[in-house]
Amino acid sequence: MWKRFKASWLVRGLGAGAMTSVIDHGVGVSLAFFGAPTRVAAMSGKVVGAVFSYFAHRTFTFKDHAQPLAASGARYVGFVVLISLIHGQVVVWLRDGLGVPYVVAAVLADVTVVTPTWMLALRYVVFPPAPGPLKTDAPPIDPPTPGT
Repeated sequence: MWKRFKASWLVRGLGAGAMTSVIDHGVGVSLAFFGAPTRVAAMSGKVVGAVFSYFAHRTFTFKDHAQPLAASGARYVGFVVLISLIHGQVVVWLRDGLGVPYVVAAVLADVTVVTPTWMLALRYVVFPPAPGPLKTDAPPIDPPTPGT
């Protein structure tokens, strides 16, 4: 059971996402600290994190895809633009509209908007599983023999 859990794309994806968040928020907080507008800080952090995220998900999370670099890259860029705009607007609304501190606003936007949408888009649109039998590191389960 544990081996299947560790082999899950969702677990690997959340790990890659955690590393991406560190990069994303590091850039965003740095830019906000140096006086960049909230929208610029939030969107820039998201874009820099997204570049790292693409290669982390391509090589680590979704090992079972058969997508060429250009095709998955184009779909990925489309989702980065969409998610960046939505994320930036949510952070602006939280920080500038409600007075929530930047880091809290960015993390709330990530947890409520980015993570669920992002993981589903990555799995089923950007890096869909290759056709064929399910590939897993877990050993196959033998069917029960009749009469036992």
